[in-house]
Amino acid sequence: MKFVVICVFYPPLNSSAAVQINHLVEELAIQGNIIEVITPDSSVKKDFILEKKKNIKIMRFRNGKLTDISLIKRALNEFIMPYRIILTLERNSVKLQNVDGIICWSPSIFFTPLVIYLKLIKKCKCYLILRDIFPKWAKDLKIIKNIFIYQIFNLFFLLQCYSSDIIGVQSEGNKKYIPKKVFFKKNKIEVLNNWYKPRFDNLENSIDLSNSLLKNKKVFIHAGNIGLAQGFEKLIYLAEEVKNNNDIGFLFIGRGSEFENMQNLAKEKAINNILFHDEIDHSQMMNLYAQCSCGIVILDRRHETHNIPGKFLSYVHSGLPTFALVNPYNDLISIINKNNLGFASSNFDIKFLKEEIINLSIKIDSDPKLNTRIKKIAKDLFSVRKAANQIIEKFNT
Repeated sequence: MKFVVICVFYPPLNSSAAVQINHLVEELAIQGNIIEVITPDSSVKKDFILEKKKNIKIMRFRNGKLTDISLIKRALNEFIMPYRIILTLERNSVKLQNVDGIICWSPSIFFTPLVIYLKLIKKCKCYLILRDIFPKWAKDLKIIKNIFIYQIFNLFFLLQCYSSDIIGVQSEGNKKYIPKKVFFKKNKIEVLNNWYKPRFDNLENSIDLSNSLLKNKKVFIHAGNIGLAQGFEKLIYLAEEVKNNNDIGFLFIGRGSEFENMQNLAKEKAINNILFHDEIDHSQMMNLYAQCSCGIVILDRRHETHNIPGKFLSYVHSGLPTFALVNPYNDLISIINKNNLGFASSNFDIKFLKEEIINLSIKIDSDPKLNTRIKKIAKDLFSVRKAANQIIEKFNT
């Protein structure tokens, strides 16, 4: 089959979204499908550039930056993005392949004009991979406070649902946040589990914890974005609470709007069991995880929607248990606790968390089959092949 994949982030970007969509594209290609990827890229100097590898064609279109800028500038650049892509396609007489389907990754919520354009000229269906329920989560966290601005963003969200034929949400609990009908059109909604494909072929390792302040400690690692959606300062307070426990250390690796603020907060408190490091290439992550004992997931408890973060998938595929602090009723709590994948709770009380993180560090030593069991569950629940097959099946019906 032939597919067009539309996404905001794609390698060489190293975000969890870029890694996930790349895994899906590669799996679709491995299965013999022909893929065209359409993605914006602020580093492109021409209207667009074309890259080819085997049966994957990547089309990178010039666009304004979408990361490490103000929310207003990002929203403006995302709004303009699909129109710039359509204009570039028309102006350069770019001939896209005849396709059997469109696969669109959200966020962004602004791809609707491009999706409709492609559906009209290619006469095919669109599968929407809906990961974040935006703008709802931003309203929950009071990032968006103006109700008028929220309603504008929500209109784009509804248009996105309207232009899609199937919507795949990442968790059962998120189904209720998708309207059953949009403009008299009934939405088809299903759960499409997140996925991850670990890499063990790269022996390069830019971080050696044996020569760091975390030497001989059980390292709890947070790998990924440190931004407004995380409520990350709670981890700084937790690290301060257990700083006299010589067995536990914290590694925070990644990037994000709050990364520098969290570094400064740790310095102010003179906490000596935290190590910050800039993000590293995805291909090195398994080597880094091999030096760690547990992964960390944290989400601001004001969230109402459900989130299964990419970092969690990378932890379990490497065999690491997870220490998760998330919003109440998040499906991730039951996934982790019912499958014995570590510890998850929506109770952010520091004394409670101190006791639980110490208990988990003890459990890691006492359960020799923990890593093997976690890897098996990851393979069963969060396989990229399973996700790819589920999407393909929808285009065959």
